Amino acid sequence: MFNTQYNTPKSELESRIQKLQSGMAEKNINGALIMQNTDLYYFSGTAQQGQLYIPFKGKPLLMIQKELDRAKAESAIENIVSIDSPSQIPDCLKQYKIDTPRTLGLELDVLPTGLYFKIQKLFPATGILDISDQIRLIRAVKSNWEMDIIEEASLLADQVAGSAQEFIKEGIPEIELAGKIEAFARKLGHQGIIRMRLWGSELFYGHLMAGVSAAVPSYLSSPT
Repeated sequence: MFNTQYNTPKSELESRIQKLQSGMAEKNINGALIMQNTDLYYFSGTAQQGQLYIPFKGKPLLMIQKELDRAKAESAIENIVSIDSPSQIPDCLKQYKIDTPRTLGLELDVLPTGLYFKIQKLFPATGILDISDQIRLIRAVKSNWEMDIIEEASLLADQVAGSAQEFIKEGIPEIELAGKIEAFARKLGHQGIIRMRLWGSELFYGHLMAGVSAAVPSYLSSPT
């Protein structure tokens, strides 16, 4: 039912989690609650709606609101449970004999303030610390498995760039040419989006510009 061809290997997830736990120990962070989609996928292998709790030692707990069966098919995390809302997180930790953390690491560079306040209410006696730097440092160093995937993706990107020779012709509007090249990319497996961590920012995956429109300044530090 679910395509598991590109699942993140268990060994890869374990290595990432162990590195984060080492960083947590250095900062005296007892637990980390991972909620941002890209980080959730990076550490659990699934982006299903949920939260991943990583204690400073021991096994993580993946709590899923939707969709549990798909999360189990995609993730190599051993402990995966279904919850209705984040309000059940403290009870889930108790169920799996995980101590309430004295300090809890959150992705404060991207976490909405409203969600921060909700987590604070769930753990009133817990100090909240920022775990963002530790996560970003870990993600910045690529494993051999990741480098193999990047190499494969670069070959596909080269095919996409090369397809312009087939579609471009004098007088064709930029939007029409972009549509043809984007369709070619999707056929090769491009998901159609590129995620960007910077709050309030968006990164389009296939700019195609010529003439005066290519000189329009960007509203942030990226291609317009």
